[in-house]
Amino acid sequence: MDEHNKVIAFDTLFCTNHIQMLKVMLPYMDNKTQKSMAIYIKFLELNYTIEYFKKHSSPLCGCMERESSPDLFKMCSELLPYCTENEKNQIEQIRSVFQSMEMYKEMSKTMEMMKDFMPDINAFNNTFSDDGDSSPPDGNNNSQGGFDMMNMLMNMLTPEQKQMYEMFGGNQNAE
Repeated sequence: MDEHNKVIAFDTLFCTNHIQMLKVMLPYMDNKTQKSMAIYIKFLELNYTIEYFKKHSSPLCGCMERESSPDLFKMCSELLPYCTENEKNQIEQIRSVFQSMEMYKEMSKTMEMMKDFMPDINAFNNTFSDDGDSSPPDGNNNSQGGFDMMNMLMNMLTPEQKQMYEMFGGNQNAE
């Protein structure tokens, strides 16, 4: 169900045919009557909604298909048509951070698998400097004195992405 149909399904659930008829008649009224009628229509919808919940204790899923597992990217895409330009930019930034986090997690898993298949990955530690210092440029070494892929990957993230990663528990060991 696309985002437009979700809005229509929700609106339909809390509206009667008579309220819909008033909405159809609204453009045929003069300006003063339209204003009063618009308020009256919203009042009727609110009143109907209150009465609906008094009679039905079930969740709203009756008219909408509930998402089996929440998909943040899908929800963001569905919200975009209703956003201002500033809100769209903010949502796009959030999506970008989450995509970066997902990419980081995948890269971390790949590097862990590579360690299993390539135990000599520590040989890369000599490529960091010409002066023979085997420490990565950021000065961090892993506990074995070799190449620390996790630090390298973290250095690829922007400060905002690092903050988001740590906020969502990214500082824990990879699963």
